[in-house]
Amino acid sequence: MENWTKEEMDAAYENIVKKAAKDPAFRKELLANPNGAITSVVGKEIPSSFKIRIIEEDPAYAATFILPHFDNKALDDSDLDAVAGGVYNPSASAEACGAKGCGANACAGNAEVSKKV
Repeated sequence: MENWTKEEMDAAYENIVKKAAKDPAFRKELLANPNGAITSVVGKEIPSSFKIRIIEEDPAYAATFILPHFDNKALDDSDLDAVAGGVYNPSASAEACGAKGCGANACAGNAEVSKKV
């Protein structure tokens, strides 16, 4: 299917949905053997290595979500730096913010913060 145009994909989808809505035998085949059923409608062979999953709408649910592949890769320091928020103001002091030793330890007068930035 990688050599299909967007127009071919859209037309195939439309034809398959229409047929599945009216033809119970085709719908059953589509659920059991998606590649074969789709090939029978569009006339183009679907490679067996191209896996297709058909999900039948359930009237008990108002919506169906298809989640993307789960990415469990942890962010490294450069990724975290790219998305980290906050502001560094070297002229700020504990007196300026009124926090005299705040729990966040974030004042510019703090030697640890000054060294890191």
